[in-house]
Amino acid sequence: DEKKVFVITSSIPNEGKSTVATNLGAALGQLNKTLIIDADLRRPSLAKTFEHTSTHVGLSECIAGTCNASDAIIHKDEFDVLLAGAIPPNPLELISTDKFKQLIATLSEEYDNIIIDSPPTQSVSDALVLSALATGVIYVVKADSTNHALAQKGIERILQAGNKVLGVVLNKVNLSKGKAYDYEYLTGYYDVYGYSSNETLIGEKKTNA
Repeated sequence: DEKKVFVITSSIPNEGKSTVATNLGAALGQLNKTLIIDADLRRPSLAKTFEHTSTHVGLSECIAGTCNASDAIIHKDEFDVLLAGAIPPNPLELISTDKFKQLIATLSEEYDNIIIDSPPTQSVSDALVLSALATGVIYVVKADSTNHALAQKGIERILQAGNKVLGVVLNKVNLSKGKAYDYEYLTGYYDVYGYSSNETLIGEKKTNA
């Protein structure tokens, strides 16, 4: 089977990309050996999610060569996790090194799926560097919050860098708002990303139960 590396990113913080990464890891982990990497070396969150201290060794130490990946990786029931580790003074420089590329290549030999939780696309270029090593990018958009133009700009940056966007996750949808998420609202999001209502199932008009 083809090895797959997925980068999960968003436009800005707090859109739920780490939750999406974790849920995707749980789903893929039921089928194949899966690793989630917290590569958001600016605002890492997976240590808190998995109830580990922020001082637990992780990606930073593995790239620096002060720790082996096998010693840093945490084994969960459905997937493994490599936390961010210590926050470095130069995150972009660290993930741009050949050592990081070699680490991903080595881990790809052991895992069927690698899911990389990346920093948002705005303000920093970390996601673009990480995307270059990936099979593709999954872009997370917080519903009823993130500006269409902002999300579109982030996606365009990834595409212009020659990387592939596999899809967009519309996250944190408030279904209780009813008409706020009807046919017109949802297809508005998809039209921004180049899909017409005739090309997606989401374009089918919802009916009230």
